[in-house]
Formats: sequence, structure tokens, C-alpha cells
Amino acid sequence: MSDEEEEDVNFKAGVEISSSKASYTVVRLLGEGGFGAVYLVKDAKDKKYAMKVERKLEKRKHSKLKMEIAILKLVGTGKHFTKIVDRGKKDKEGFFFLVMELVGKSLADLKQDRVEKAFSFATGLGVASQCLEAVEELHKFGFIHRDLKPQNYACGLDDKKHLIYILDFGIARKYLNTKNELKTPRETVGFKGTVRYAPLACHRSTENGPKDDCESWFYLLIDLILAGGLPWRKVTDKNDVLKFKEECRKEKRHTLYTGIKHTNELNKILDYIDSKAYQDRVDYAFIYKALGEACTSAGLDIDAPYDWERDREKGSNEKSSK
Repeated sequence: MSDEEEEDVNFKAGVEISSSKASYTVVRLLGEGGFGAVYLVKDAKDKKYAMKVERKLEKRKHSKLKMEIAILKLVGTGKHFTKIVDRGKKDKEGFFFLVMELVGKSLADLKQDRVEKAFSFATGLGVASQCLEAVEELHKFGFIHRDLKPQNYACGLDDKKHLIYILDFGIARKYLNTKNELKTPRETVGFKGTVRYAPLACHRSTENGPKDDCESWFYLLIDLILAGGLPWRKVTDKNDVLKFKEECRKEKRHTLYTGIKHTNELNKILDYIDSKAYQDRVDYAFIYKALGEACTSAGLDIDAPYDWERDREKGSNEKSSK
């Protein structure tokens, strides 16, 4: 058996996983990440949840699920964070699990659902504003996320369709020390995150801080509103992607916004983020204001119902008229 097979946790539908509080039945696999798998489960009352499972391995220095639990406990009632329902470990079977409230589709999936493969300008900016609120909240607790991307955000279910949740804190890092002071930056830092959305500092092996999360967030914003996505989306080599990102700061800035009409405020945001260093505080209010102004200059409302909410209403109206 290979190491990879040892790391897999493969639960079939119908398998029961119990904690001291409750018993959960696996319905189906929802997805797989760097830490393990996520399952749709239901309790004895048929209420559905998401369950994250991670294999317990001696060679694994840092449990990503433990980091996830620590952050979710820390942020408590933060509106952009999923609530912990239950957690536990199975020593005999060799895995940890975390049961959380269920959320809707990821922003990546919602974007793919669109005919244009992109959100409308107002939805993209409105969603991005909430994505940044979630990051700001995380930063207040002394953590940076280090892997912001459309796959790591999702909308809520039912009456929470307009609410955006931030997900997956497996490679988050504490950037403040026990005295709530900024940690001294390490001399060299290994690459963490996803190449497409990674900040320049990550490519250059230098310490990441709050402003670097904001840079990843900016790439996410552009990715949400551009039909083709980011200009370097098809490039896989890290150094080539770095070159692309650097060129977008200079003579090729226009390639970042192909097809976007209202770019003045977006330029202001990117220039502002680039002006910051590791130790600098981020003025989130400045970015929210610029997003609002970008929508206003386009004659749009940043707080309007999102594309998937309107699509749902349209579908309901079509059904009722038949």
C-alpha cells in the first residue's frame, strides 16, 4: 500500500460516524482538499451538515484540521465563518473529524454556473466586498489565510443566499505573537497557497502579512468578473506566473482588465495594496469605499441581489407562470 492510499479516508454512503454527542450518517462525498475529505452527513433527525475528515498520521507535523478548529473556535460568532457543530477523533480507525453547518456552492462553482462564466460587475464587487470583510475579521484575530481563491468561499443556504462564507484554514498562519505584536519576518519562506492567486511575496519567498492576503483577494476579485479569468490562468510554472503578475504592474496593466470598462477604482485598490509592506496596517475602509465607487460610476448597486439570487427568482417566476 502506498503512502497516498494510507492517507485516504474513503467513506461510502451509509457509514455511521459517532461522537460523544451524536451519530452522523454519510450521505455522499462533497469534495477533497489538501487535508482529507469533506462529506455531506445527516444526524438522527435528518438535519444535514458538512463533515471534514483528516487521517491521523505520525509523519504529519501540523494537522490542518486542528488549525481549522482552532480558528473557528477563535472567531466564534463571526458572520462569515461556518459554525462548529461537533468534532472528535477515532483513535482505532485513525482519523479526526469536524462537523460544521452546511453552506451552499463555492464562488468557483457559482461562477461556472453562469452562461458568461463570470459574475456581473455589481455581483462580483458585492461578493468581493464580503470576501474582504471575512479576511479583515480573520486578520483581527491575528491570522492570515494564505490561500484565498473562489473555491475557498461559498454562499449560504436558503435565507443566507446573500451571505458569503470563508472556508478552509488549513494553511493559515498566526502573524501576531502572544503580545499581539507583529512577528519578526522569517528570512526565507516556503511557497504556500495556490499559484494563480499567490501574492508577489509568496513567489519571492518572503514573509506574508495581511497586505498579501489582500493581494490574493484582489486577484480573486478580477477572476470573478472576467469571463476568461486572470490573464495567467493557463500558466502553471510559478516563475512564469510571477513574471505575468509583475508585468501587470507595469506596461501590461491593461491585460488585467480586458473587457472591464470601469477600472479607475480597481487601479486605485491595486496601487494601494502594492504600496503596503509586511508590517503595515491595511485600511480596509479605503478598499470598501473604492469598491462602492466603482459600482456607482458604473450606475450599479453593490448591495443588489446577486446573480444566483436573481436566477433563482427568475426560475421561480417561470414555474409559477406555467
